[in-house]
Amino acid sequence: MTPPNQADSSADNPANAYEQTLLEIYEHIKNLPDVKYSQEELDKLRDELTLMNNRVFAKTFADNKLNHVITDLTGSVRLIHEMPSIPPIEDTHVEDTDIYDIILKKMISDLSGTGNLISLIIEAQGQKQAGYAARAIITTGNAMRKGFKIGDDYTKSPDVITIHFLGFRLPELEGTKNFCSRIIHSEYESGKPFLADKYSTYFVELPKMPKTKAKLPQEYHLLWDFCHIFRTKTKNLEEEIKMQAITNSSVLELANTVKQTVAPNDFVTEEMRFKREIEALGEYLRRGKEEGIEQGIEQGIEQGIEQGIEQGRKQGEKLGEEKMLLLALRDNAPQSLIDKMCEIAGITKAHLAKLMKQV
Repeated sequence: MTPPNQADSSADNPANAYEQTLLEIYEHIKNLPDVKYSQEELDKLRDELTLMNNRVFAKTFADNKLNHVITDLTGSVRLIHEMPSIPPIEDTHVEDTDIYDIILKKMISDLSGTGNLISLIIEAQGQKQAGYAARAIITTGNAMRKGFKIGDDYTKSPDVITIHFLGFRLPELEGTKNFCSRIIHSEYESGKPFLADKYSTYFVELPKMPKTKAKLPQEYHLLWDFCHIFRTKTKNLEEEIKMQAITNSSVLELANTVKQTVAPNDFVTEEMRFKREIEALGEYLRRGKEEGIEQGIEQGIEQGIEQGIEQGRKQGEKLGEEKMLLLALRDNAPQSLIDKMCEIAGITKAHLAKLMKQV
């Protein structure tokens, strides 16, 4: 597991209080003692893993071994919008994230790929994340300018495609029925696409997928097959491939690589440790929140008592001043003294009239 960059908390780039707290917790969590798991425990977790898992995603697509599959996967997304196939993806890089990246930096595993005048980014995000749509568009924008400097010839810029596999529904696409949405630029008044053949962002919302592909148009079938591999648990892969009549060689190779990825006990053991770290962090944050609430209540009580005492003191002083004024009125004190006492006590003429009636 990669430790956080200590420079992040240096004087030159100080972390805020929340980040600093997480850094301190992380330092403790990363030193958790190793645990010996039974084979039954390992097998149970292995069966539940999917390609949407950060570590499964990173390991499956690592080392450039599935570049042809990634090319076909991208082609399946473009096929449903009658877009031409892309040049082969020749080189890929996968971000392998740890607990620090995911919880503190809000990073997720993503894949970047390049080919002849083509740039590609694929992300898999299982848990709902606020503002994800904006993040995705920013990701596309970053990919557009990657590798370019001021003065370069942008006529030779690569086409950019970003694909986001989501385990949740995007609020911004709540009204759409298709599980794959293509986002492009367009001219506002006419709605005419603007460089749409060069830049596209795709959102693939897995919860919107139909249970089977039977009623989908034929051009959706290959994408549905790929998506089904993303969302299906490892223990069900073989059965689902047969049941859904999946025969495409790239889809089958992807499924087989996922099974190979999760097969080693070392991989599942590390995933177990990762889950322990997440749970430990959650426990720290929960306790911190509870202690913060308790501390806030205590401070509130203390402040309340102090405020009560202060209010009581002021009220007592006011009552005392009124009693003194009543005595002065009974003794027929000079009007100048009465006026001065009213001024000090903040007693209005209307209230003075009431006091005079009491006398």
